[in-house]
Amino acid sequence: MSLIKVGLVGIGAQMQENLLPSLLQMQDLRITAACDSNLDRALQIRRYLSDTPVFDNVPAMLDTMQLDAVIMAGPPQLHYEMGLLAMRKGVHVFVEKPPCATLEELETLIDAARHSKVVAGVGMNFKFARPVSQLREMTKAEEFGDILHIQLNHYANKPRAPLWGLDSTLRSFLLAQAIHTIDLAVTFGKGELQKVQSSVQRHDDALIVKVEMAFSSGATASLLAGTTFPYFEFDMKLVSSSSTLVELDNLWNITLHEPEHATRPTGAAKRWRGAWQPGPLDSGYERSGYHGELHQFFEAMRKPQRYEADFASLLPTYHVIEEICANDAAAQGKQNIQSKIRTGIESLSL
Repeated sequence: MSLIKVGLVGIGAQMQENLLPSLLQMQDLRITAACDSNLDRALQIRRYLSDTPVFDNVPAMLDTMQLDAVIMAGPPQLHYEMGLLAMRKGVHVFVEKPPCATLEELETLIDAARHSKVVAGVGMNFKFARPVSQLREMTKAEEFGDILHIQLNHYANKPRAPLWGLDSTLRSFLLAQAIHTIDLAVTFGKGELQKVQSSVQRHDDALIVKVEMAFSSGATASLLAGTTFPYFEFDMKLVSSSSTLVELDNLWNITLHEPEHATRPTGAAKRWRGAWQPGPLDSGYERSGYHGELHQFFEAMRKPQRYEADFASLLPTYHVIEEICANDAAAQGKQNIQSKIRTGIESLSL
């Protein structure tokens, strides 16, 4: 496959600000069509590529154009429905996160990709960010040892209401934001996900989510996330069996703390500290992972081989999301029962 013909779906902010600039940097790639339910928005593609055919519905674009792949950036309902349609036509599919709203829908996407024998991918840019890639290489070193614990903090101030027509703010937050953080816990935890414990605190329309995970590798992970915070912030810490601590700050700086083996007979060993950050020539799209995720997706098409961030890779992440939502529903149901009992007791006392 020399020249890859690509159709774009959803010409909104995410496509124009992150995905499209990354695509325009790639060789042996031609954007041959653009689609958006709002035709005026679809026409904005011509600010970058003149005379590109535009459509206001995906089926028409797939029927009219000979496409090798589609890149979608829209709501999860679009990714799910049109992703299924494209795959059944033998077209490779890359969708922004979230690919769908539920675990059941994800399993349907996985089956469709397997039966259609296409490469499928999800835009998990955190996984492909330059600092995360560097961190993954560091943890592969023999001297690093085994990862024992992952601590992740993901602070946000939105969403404060359900998104995409869903009926749950919690599920909307997990799919829109925390999906990245859970995916990183799974990536560094390695092995199979064995245990999930979670709790949700609410204050007005904001929430705080706490999650504990355990993996067959022996690693554990703790996640603190939510929408109660004043701004976005992300940080991660890894603790290894060699007493090494690695910190990742806002997908930018990596700080490594490790013990220095003492050679002197007296005195305690000093600790060594090193730092790493992306170079000044790294583009924003490479540093943030948008370029890397798309590059690897197209490489998987060319070889062909499985793409790392495909639908199946998100199964443990969606299991965690479903577990959090189920635990929260059970906790709320218990609170409602207790509230009714208290109300009943108070009415009897009167």
